[in-house]
Amino acid sequence: MVLKGIILVDYYRDFAAQFIAATRGVDMSDAQERFLEALPRLNMPRILDAGSGSGRDSLAFRLAGHRVEAFDASPEMVDATEVFSGVPTRLMRFEEFEWDHEFEGIWACASLLHVAMADLPLVLDKLAFRLVSDGVIYLSFKLGTGERTKDGRRFTDMTEESLRKVLDLTAGLTQFQVWLSHDRRPDKASEMWLNALVKKA
Repeated sequence: MVLKGIILVDYYRDFAAQFIAATRGVDMSDAQERFLEALPRLNMPRILDAGSGSGRDSLAFRLAGHRVEAFDASPEMVDATEVFSGVPTRLMRFEEFEWDHEFEGIWACASLLHVAMADLPLVLDKLAFRLVSDGVIYLSFKLGTGERTKDGRRFTDMTEESLRKVLDLTAGLTQFQVWLSHDRRPDKASEMWLNALVKKA
């Protein structure tokens, strides 16, 4: 996993400007609203942006009045998130995840898809450990089956059935909302995404 992680970080270093330009303006409001509506009812829920990328979603949640923290595996994306969103952001990979307090929600938009299928149950358990009871994780994967490498990045594609099998291997996460969406980037509009909200039992 270390070598694959290095390759992934190299991609986001070499193509940071292009990635930020392609993703920062993408409209994720529908998924964001579904996620926020599912969170435990608090005045200011704590949200972790897991794999924050350009900082787009961290900014949206902060401007909505929530307490937001973030992490990413790429130093360039950590810097991008902090500068753009004003949210404190740590340098960390999913496989290394640990935190010092709990969250009502964890937002993992197009980020867990870089984790190997075999590692996903353990990674999800680590995330779930830092959720409050009834806390929620949003996650999204490219719709498909199997694992592949493209442009120096590894992808784990997912269907509703394969996601259910992964969740069955976790300690306490249940799937309660799943939907498909088209990619919001104009040049990738034909690609489909599997979106899911999972809850800590």
